[in-house]
Order: sequence, then structure tokens, then C-alpha cells
Amino acid sequence: MMNEQPLPLEHVLAHVRDTLATDGRVGELGLEVVTESDVVVVRGAVSTHARQDAVVALTAEVLRTYGCPHPVRDETHVTSATVPHQEPEEL
Repeated sequence: MMNEQPLPLEHVLAHVRDTLATDGRVGELGLEVVTESDVVVVRGAVSTHARQDAVVALTAEVLRTYGCPHPVRDETHVTSATVPHQEPEEL
């Protein structure tokens, strides 16, 4: 029986990005997932606080699946779709 080699960290991070984009708990495209000093950092905008709350748990879940022991730091922010604070420009 052959021993499986662990995936390179960059491949694991690609799986994290894919999961953050496709899993319904987060479902956000374009999140940045990088390592800094052996910590996996997730950055970018999410649309709700519930999605932001799920970022660390989902990222840690994927990392565990691939045997990656790195801790996770959430640097995401929630975007708001508020009404502009000024009147629209008249042409």
C-alpha cells in the first residue's frame, strides 16, 4: 500500500477558497485565503454576519480534512447595502 503524500499548502488553500465560495454557510466569491506566520488568514467582504461567523469554522473544517494544523484568523468584513447619504445628482 502506498503512503499518500499530503497536498501542498497552496492546494489546500485553493480547496478552502472553493469551499468558501460554494458552501451555503458562507457562499462568498473572491475571498482571499493566505498564510502569514503559519496562520491561515481569510480576507474580503461577506454579505451577512451569519456568513462571517461561519468563515473560521468552515475554513478549519477544510484544513482538518487535509491534515493541516494551521490556526485560522478571520479578517473579513460585512458589507452593507445602505441608502446613500446624499441626494442623487440631477442632470
